[in-house]
Parts: sequence; C-alpha cells; structure tokens
Amino acid sequence: MTKGNLLVFIFILSLSSCGTAVKTLAGFKNPKVEDKIELSSYFATVLPNESTYFMKVQEKGSEKEIINNILLGLNSELLLFKTTGEKYCYLGTEECGGVQMQNAFKNFNENYAPCKDDNDLTMNTYLTKLCDINGKSIGKEELPKADFYIFQNWNKYSGSKKKLQEDVNWLLNLKKNSDLNVAILFVNGDMLEEWGLEKNGKLPLKFKKENEGFTMTFGELPLKK
Repeated sequence: MTKGNLLVFIFILSLSSCGTAVKTLAGFKNPKVEDKIELSSYFATVLPNESTYFMKVQEKGSEKEIINNILLGLNSELLLFKTTGEKYCYLGTEECGGVQMQNAFKNFNENYAPCKDDNDLTMNTYLTKLCDINGKSIGKEELPKADFYIFQNWNKYSGSKKKLQEDVNWLLNLKKNSDLNVAILFVNGDMLEEWGLEKNGKLPLKFKKENEGFTMTFGELPLKK
C-alpha cells in the first residue's frame, strides 16, 4: 500500500473555483486503466483543435514509476517553464491552483520567479516523462513557439466531462485576455495499459480526514501478471 497526502492535489479537480475538500471529492472515482486512442477521442470532444500528451514509464510494470506518474497526474502545482527551460514558481501564499493561474496571467513578473528549490526539474527533464499518442518522445523543438509553457494535467476519474470542459474554457479565456506569451499544453494523467497494467483494471483509493486536510491510500495496482 502506498500512502500520499491529498493536500498535494486537491485543487486540480476544480481549477476554476477552489472549493472545499468534501465538495472537490464528490465526483472522484477510482482510476481505471485507459487506452490512449480512446482518451484522445474523449479529449477531442472537449477541445477539438488541441492534442493531448501522455505520461510514460521507462520500465513496464515498475510500481515506483507508475505511482510517481499517478501522483504527478494528480498534482495541482502549476507546472510553468520559461522557453529556456527554467521552472518558475509562485511567489504568493495562496494554495489554490486557480488563484495562482489567474495571477500568472495578470501580473506575471510580480507573482512568479525562477524556482529556488526545484533546480533539478527543467522543461527538458519533464519532457522526458511525456510522449504523444504514438508513443513518440516529445522534444522542445516540437512545441509551439512561446516565451513560457504551462503543462496542465487532466484525467477522466476526477470529475465529469462537463467539469473538464469548464476548466479548459476558463484556462483558455485567461490566456486570451492576457498579454503573456504562453503556450498551454495538456497532459493526460490516467493509467495506461502500456505501463504494464491490466486492461480495464482499477486502482482502489481511500481518503481519510486528518487535521486540516486528507490523506490518500492506494490499493493494489492492477499489474499484468
């Protein structure tokens, strides 16, 4: 069993309005092993003119890599990189991902600066974790030209398609009304069969209220035998 703190990702489920933990968890389902083609078709109904990237593993069936991918896909942290590769971090105190996103588009230079504690994570190292629908690795030269890049996670199990549509539209409207030259790239965080998981398998999750937040406990991964 693997245990992780829900506070890490609680707000990713509702970008446009950071609600209470109980409300946020209302639409949460146990993650299911998905197919990339079906996920791409699903995302195309939300944003027809944009493709989605996927996370990959170096070793099929590696529990450590799979759990890390799941946690990365759940993370509410705004992944923001400068075109030169440096990761930028929020300077304010708000924990709500939606507020951080709004401040990024409104007053970027006042609210963001190169990260001090994430020196090992650059855009190049993050891109090594991603692939396209065909399994091809992503190079920086293949990304749209921009001064900054936001990598936005999404998945099917944390809410409805309607909610995903609302969050995507909200994010794109922020970009439309901003002078910041930024490209928004979408990364799917669902479990994939090609990670070495059983088709249609599910990962049981349990949540427990602790102090000011929740903890999350993973059940057994549906690894292929």
